[in-house]
Amino acid sequence: MKKTLHYCKCALKTMISIYMIITSATSTALAKGFMECNLSEPTGAHQCFGAVGQPLIFNLPNTANTEIMVTKDDKYLIFKRDKNKRVTYNESGDFTNQTFKLNNATKRHSGNYQMEEHGLNGTLLKKVKVHLEIQSTKEKKAPVSEPAVSQTCLSPEQMEVSCSSEGDEVQFVLSLDGHLLMQTRTFSQSQRNWTVDTQSLTTGKQDKANISIVSISLYGQLTGNLTCRVWNNVSRDEKVIHLKSCKDCVSCFPVVTVAVISSVVTLLLHVALCVGLKHLQKKTTTITVNEDNPDKEIVYSEVRVMKNTRKT
Repeated sequence: MKKTLHYCKCALKTMISIYMIITSATSTALAKGFMECNLSEPTGAHQCFGAVGQPLIFNLPNTANTEIMVTKDDKYLIFKRDKNKRVTYNESGDFTNQTFKLNNATKRHSGNYQMEEHGLNGTLLKKVKVHLEIQSTKEKKAPVSEPAVSQTCLSPEQMEVSCSSEGDEVQFVLSLDGHLLMQTRTFSQSQRNWTVDTQSLTTGKQDKANISIVSISLYGQLTGNLTCRVWNNVSRDEKVIHLKSCKDCVSCFPVVTVAVISSVVTLLLHVALCVGLKHLQKKTTTITVNEDNPDKEIVYSEVRVMKNTRKT
């Protein structure tokens, strides 16, 4: 892993196992509202989605004294802000707070968009390419829900973090204080030692959404702000929790469970041994009779135990 995880001595020893379990859940309505297409992401190619008839927002770089231009399919000018902050756009929409909003997305808005940001001297500062796909209602999948994030201390040296979200084809990104921990779709070279196990248990019903769960095993002494981001081709959301150290974990669940099971097994073994000894003591002793020596007789005795009960 990168050197940026300097706050943990065990960064290179951290083992991450990802288990994704997809199960059917209750029905979820399709999202109502707007979709976002981020044009302020790092330089490179990206993809975003929208829905017919719904608003679509383009997030633009929030940098002062720069020129921003957005084009579609390398020939249509969609938006432009010059160095004097004059704004022009050729689509039916609104521009507020570094966002350009299309009020009513249609199929014709699908295509390849490119955002270029230039400095005052004309130097290219950033170029972002985004493929936008506007889907009809029939094509649209169930949106993601707000993720639920939890932390479980397995021992002072190990913890498990889980993140779950409803929706179709949910993708996950987990990060700690801005440092990437895992991403379910794309793995960098430093993450190839992770193991991924994906199991689908969906029922196939169209009115049913899925619950996707991702669990990560981490070193128990890690602390910081853990962010779980979820998205699909319909919506995106995120949740942040503060990761606490497990050093004060005195009675972690798995340790207690093992101790209890061990004690119960030991007790059962002792009980079984006592019952076995008692059973052996009750057995009749076999005496061998020597036929060549008839002088030796076998003496039988009958012992009766009488219990006196005193009438009062």
